[in-house]
This record gives sequence, structure tokens and C-alpha cells, in this order.
Amino acid sequence: MICVRRSNKLYSTVVGSSSLKQSPSRFSLPERFRGTIVERWKQYWESVAKDYFESTVGIGTYVRANPLKSSLAVVTASCVYYCASNNPSERNYRSEILECANTMLYISPAVRNPSTVEHLEYIEKCYNSGIVKRLNLLLFSVIWIDEFNDDIQAYKANCKYLKPSIFSVYQRVIDIGFLNVWWNLKKIMVDYDVNPEEWKDYKEPE
Repeated sequence: MICVRRSNKLYSTVVGSSSLKQSPSRFSLPERFRGTIVERWKQYWESVAKDYFESTVGIGTYVRANPLKSSLAVVTASCVYYCASNNPSERNYRSEILECANTMLYISPAVRNPSTVEHLEYIEKCYNSGIVKRLNLLLFSVIWIDEFNDDIQAYKANCKYLKPSIFSVYQRVIDIGFLNVWWNLKKIMVDYDVNPEEWKDYKEPE
């Protein structure tokens, strides 16, 4: 035994002995469970609980020491979670297209915006051909138009060297979905009931 006196306190260290033993468990098993799988499971879950407890304490200590960084991390994580949870799906886009098409049916063909009609008809043709694809980027989604349907077995449709590159998808993008809104579709439907050609031949009375 080596004893050292410092600041009127007695510190003792046992050399060559395993004095740093784990504290006795709070819950003890009956003797018949010693050395069985029950005891091993008990030790495992005690270890897991201890790790989680130490991690929680460590996080709390870091938050108190760095309040600004912690607040920024929480806000960033919350924004990412909100955007990801409101990332629209391809089914949502299809539903929006059908709803816009139904809206157009309630107005006269004479006042329909030709650009809106052309865009909706183009997307409908693409859906009929099965070439509308969705690219999920976690925080938002991209709707783009492929060259071939997945069921087509032509060489050009299956050769990886002839398929569109991921870097060329931006050239085929027709809409971007973010926060449950398809922004290009929303922009196109702004003046869906305004036909610029309706009054083209109108002449003011003299």
C-alpha cells in the first residue's frame, strides 16, 4: 500500500491490483440465475443504460458550455426534419395535376390560358407514356421526364451508356416540390383563366 498525504486528505493507491472495480449492481439476481443467459442479458442492458446515461449527461454538459452552438444545431435539425417530413411524393404531384386539370374544366375554353393548357396536356401525355419520374433529394423532390418507359426493353432504353446521366437531369426537370408545394405548377396556374389571345383582335371604338 502506497499512501500519499496531500491537503490534509489521504489518497491511497493499490499498486498492481484491480481496485477500479465496477460498482455493485443495484438489482441482484437470485443465486440460481448466476452464470446463465439471464445474468448476461442483465449485464448487457445495464451496460446499455449506463452508456445512454453518460451520453445524456455529456450532451447536457456540452449544451451548457456552448449555448449558441447548441441552439443553432437544434434549429438546423428542426428545419431539416420539417422539410424532410413535408417533402411531396410523386403521388402528390399526380394528384395536383389532376386537380388542376379538373379546375380547367370549370372555365370556358375561350378564356383558358394556352400556356397552362399546353403544359397540362404535355404532362398528361408523359404520364400516359410512363416517363414521368421523381428524384427524391430528402429535403425536396424533382419531377423529370425520362426518354423511355421502364417496361420498354429496347437496347437504347437498357444500355447504361445511352441512359441520361444524373448530371443531365436538370435539363429534363419540369417541376420542383418543396414544403408540399410544386412550385412550377403553382406558377403556371396563376393566370390559368386569362387568355392573352382573347382580345387580340379587339379594337377600341372610335
